[in-house]
Amino acid sequence: MYKMNICNKPSNKTAPEKSVWTAPAQASGPSPELQGQRSRRNGWSWPPHPLQIVAWLLYIFFAVIGFGVLVPLLPHHWVPTGYACMGAIFAGHLVVHLTAVSIDPADANVRDKSYAGPLPIFNRSQHAHVIEDLHCNLCDVDVSARSKHCSACNKCVCGFDHHCKWLNNCVGERNYRLFLHSVASALLGVLLLVLVATYVFVEFFVNPMRLRTNHHFEVLKNHTDVWFVFLPAAPVETQAPAILVLAALLILLGLLSTALLGHLFCFHIYLMWHKLTTYEYIVQHHPPQEAERAHRQLQSCPPKMRPIQEMEFYMQTFSHVRPEPSGQARPAAVSAKAPGPRPPLQLLVGFFGR
Repeated sequence: MYKMNICNKPSNKTAPEKSVWTAPAQASGPSPELQGQRSRRNGWSWPPHPLQIVAWLLYIFFAVIGFGVLVPLLPHHWVPTGYACMGAIFAGHLVVHLTAVSIDPADANVRDKSYAGPLPIFNRSQHAHVIEDLHCNLCDVDVSARSKHCSACNKCVCGFDHHCKWLNNCVGERNYRLFLHSVASALLGVLLLVLVATYVFVEFFVNPMRLRTNHHFEVLKNHTDVWFVFLPAAPVETQAPAILVLAALLILLGLLSTALLGHLFCFHIYLMWHKLTTYEYIVQHHPPQEAERAHRQLQSCPPKMRPIQEMEFYMQTFSHVRPEPSGQARPAAVSAKAPGPRPPLQLLVGFFGR
């Protein structure tokens, strides 16, 4: 799906693109067609995405505060259950998350090729689409009918669903279930952690002695303002406000994470119910929104430029938004024996006549 270019605004590319091919400056030098970016193998490929770093920092924060501060403050007979439940959920999430990040979701033929060199830059003067006749012009391999070329990873992904910035990896057929399990386990773990943090926060004001059942508090019966964290292995003294601040901060971050994860999980349940991928859902719902946005942008164009931009708008609409035939067949406009492109007026007539 290509974003329409209105009022000379840059379009949203789906692959590294070069509009016009130019001959190399030196015969022995590398061709401009070979100056594309390298393909990324999985979520560990450099560089990391900022949201991937945020996800790991949140995981570490929830784990440290949950296991080191909050669970030890539960009533003594609840502590083993708290450690067992939260430990199982956090460990399970870590396993599926690491596996989803580490898997290479590329098409089988792409995985058989070497990732050593850069891929060509997409040349629209030679090809109308990245994938034509089930052949990727960038990866230079035949791909399956459900494969799409991801511009972020710069490779074709089998059963492409979306590119997940939190995993820093594409989600496709090979790791979709792992991605969904990662979301579900994260949602369950954060909900349990928010429940524990809320209990500690409320009991701190209602009956703080119920939070001081660990034997380390026995020597501090007359010092209720002194608390311990990282019990029982490495007790560290702290003050009461620190407990409240940590519990409140975890509740806020936990509720925000729950809202985002819950929305994402429900959305993918909806997609599974309707047998859709995220990509297919966006393609189905994007054209009406894009047309409305483009209409607003056309109205904001200067009057002298509007006829030119309207012409460009309809040409791009005809070229990119109209669904392609099954199998992603090569358009006639770029076929070797195809006639030359129609004049703009014929394009407009053909567009309105459909």
